[in-house]
Amino acid sequence: MSGRGITADTWTLLRRNLREGTRSPVIAFIFPVLFPLFVITLVASSYQRMALVPGFPVDPYAAYMAPGMLLFTGMMGAGYSATSLILDSQTGFMDRLRLQPIRPMSLLLSRLAFDAVRVVPAVIVVLLVSLALGARVESGIPGVLGLLVLCSLWSVAYGGLFYVVALRTENPQAPLAMAPLSILLLFASPAAAPPNLLADWLEAIVVWNPFTYVVEGVRALMTGPLEGSTTSALWQAVAVLLGLVVITQAVIVPSVTRMLDE
Repeated sequence: MSGRGITADTWTLLRRNLREGTRSPVIAFIFPVLFPLFVITLVASSYQRMALVPGFPVDPYAAYMAPGMLLFTGMMGAGYSATSLILDSQTGFMDRLRLQPIRPMSLLLSRLAFDAVRVVPAVIVVLLVSLALGARVESGIPGVLGLLVLCSLWSVAYGGLFYVVALRTENPQAPLAMAPLSILLLFASPAAAPPNLLADWLEAIVVWNPFTYVVEGVRALMTGPLEGSTTSALWQAVAVLLGLVVITQAVIVPSVTRMLDE
């Protein structure tokens, strides 16, 4: 084993992942932008009168939808890295990696880092379009940096679910079956409408949806939370994100370790 640190190993493999992503950019980089842009431009424009409902918390409607659409970038193409990890195992890349002075576990860390990095350009594009449609970031530059961090963490946390399925099935196509999950989480949250405007049964589900708290964390940085203080909304969002990362990685790391030892 060489004297290289795991950080250097991860950086080396991250650059490889970025090059790999540029060779198939549709899923890795373009898809995360397209659907959120479609929703924020078409849906927000079509339903802009919703903001006229008495007591609606944010005006215009695009400003209300923007937090959910920024986070949605991390949900689009979420299975890309999980699929690539399984393909690395099946195509013999891991076997070749063992012959190099690179720690094999860096392969997983580089994939997680890729998940965090790949959404940043998409978030910036969707944010700029949202601002043009009337959204705002009332917390200024620190708020922009904060929402970039929250969106990157959400990409890692949500993508962890796809890793769990891919590693358990060892099927690179399995994550594709989880694509509808993003729509369920989106509409069972306050991303598109305040909870008090939802059906009673759906309003009850919103409370148990982890995406709810992440949306409210981003909203707190943009226009202020629907309830409570900005600080409490941010702490809840961070707690949910870290909890999801810990839970998913508790399954992922042992599975990857076994894969590397085979």
